[in-house]
Amino acid sequence: MLLKRLHQQAEQALSEGRPQEAHSLCLEVLRVQPRHSGAWFLCGVIAADNGRYEQALEIFVRACKLAPDNPAYSAEIGKTLIVLSRYGEALAAAECALALGPKLVTTWNTLGGVFSYAGEHKRALYCFRSAGNLLESGVGSGLSHIWKADLYFNLGTCSRFCGEFNAAEQALERAIQLQSTHFLAHATLAQLRHQCADNHHLARLEPLRGRVCSAEDQLSLGHAIAKEREDLGDYAAAFSALQWGKSRMRREQSHSVAADEALLESTRALFDQASFASAPPGVNSAEPIFIVGMPRTGTTLVEQILGGHSRVFAAGELPHFPLAVKRLGATPGSEVLNLDTLRAGLAVDPATLGRLYLESTRPRTGHRYHFIDKLPLNFIYLGLLRRALPRARFICLRRNPLDTCVSNYRQQFSSNFPYYRYALDLLDCGRYYLAFDRLIRHWQAVLPGGLLQVQYEQLVTEPEAQTQRLLAWCELPWEQSCLAFEQRREAVATASAVQVRRGIYRDSLQRWRQYADEVQPLRDLLQRAGVVDA
Repeated sequence: MLLKRLHQQAEQALSEGRPQEAHSLCLEVLRVQPRHSGAWFLCGVIAADNGRYEQALEIFVRACKLAPDNPAYSAEIGKTLIVLSRYGEALAAAECALALGPKLVTTWNTLGGVFSYAGEHKRALYCFRSAGNLLESGVGSGLSHIWKADLYFNLGTCSRFCGEFNAAEQALERAIQLQSTHFLAHATLAQLRHQCADNHHLARLEPLRGRVCSAEDQLSLGHAIAKEREDLGDYAAAFSALQWGKSRMRREQSHSVAADEALLESTRALFDQASFASAPPGVNSAEPIFIVGMPRTGTTLVEQILGGHSRVFAAGELPHFPLAVKRLGATPGSEVLNLDTLRAGLAVDPATLGRLYLESTRPRTGHRYHFIDKLPLNFIYLGLLRRALPRARFICLRRNPLDTCVSNYRQQFSSNFPYYRYALDLLDCGRYYLAFDRLIRHWQAVLPGGLLQVQYEQLVTEPEAQTQRLLAWCELPWEQSCLAFEQRREAVATASAVQVRRGIYRDSLQRWRQYADEVQPLRDLLQRAGVVDA
């Protein structure tokens, strides 16, 4: 009875934000009963909350061994493995928890997060929906409104990825009902459909400007207002909302586009023709198809076209190759993409790197002849990719420079992802584009015949001809299903999750002209560099 009371007190202390007290109570329990799985589990939660993930994993594994039938413990193991970028093991832990039949709302929500981060969005949706159903039935009534709002946001976001837009709208509205300042829910909701004069959310969005508490809040709200203003044809107000939304984040973050430019320029110098001629052989696998480019240039569209082929599996935006380079290069710090890591990657045996990458993508890949990895930032890794996987196919999307920059500026990227922070400023988008353009031209020069460039404008105006070109590049026979990808029900976990359900359309061509006055400084920058006509 004493141990039960101490454990309950520890749970309460942790839920009320008193982790030191909770930890002390757990230690009291473990002094009396070293095999108390619940006390070990809480210690793991405390370790994870403090960023000690390796230690947390060890503790969760211990708790799971003591109570192997508790799905919450396996779910937390999966969650921690995701943080440690061990995706295959995380999936196995989540599957174990699922097989045990979770009973708690919190466990279902955790499992949804694990499956989602591992790229299994349909299974994630099942978990989030199960959590929502339990909430609606009265289970978990003691959870806070903010926690419940986050669950419905998860459900709405995952429903959007899976193409269930009505369900997504209902879940996001529920999140906003529970927490009116859930700014990410507002931003996601604005993207679900085209707003019209008699059906939009501006009346509740505009007053929220005075309630933002952080740069991230302001970024989300600014994007939500901008999207709806744009839909209504008020482009000047939309651009103004974007500037307002991004201004605080831009002031507070320390990123400079000059660092991006330096990285891309240094990559050109690092990978010359000699770096390929002298390289040991890589892995003799033709499985991967890498689709690269700047965001918002049609990478998801090409993924969906090729993913419609019976021999191809669209695996999404995989972080696995950068993580493999980081692991084998053994560079310090948590930053995956920097010059030191690229330089260290050159010293790694290409075949070892290629094998680690392929193994890390399992079990999701490997069940078809090819799989697609469409992480846009892989354009920086093309040198290492070609050395490690010389038989892989590489496709780079290009788009009108002005449309590319404006579309990047209009996109809300995760504030936790540092590599797209150039998108906080329109001119920075232009500077980044110029560095990107120079690097792609370099790859074309040092990898002759190794990179297929696809122009977005040609893809949407000549879809059949460009699809034939893509299939020929990948040595795949023609299949009509590639042009009917919108009929597939595969999950799409990118910013284009809504657009690709429409099939191929031309609405985005020359979109920059809607903001002609606002983008004139950008146009001047690109004209001086010679990438757009005067």
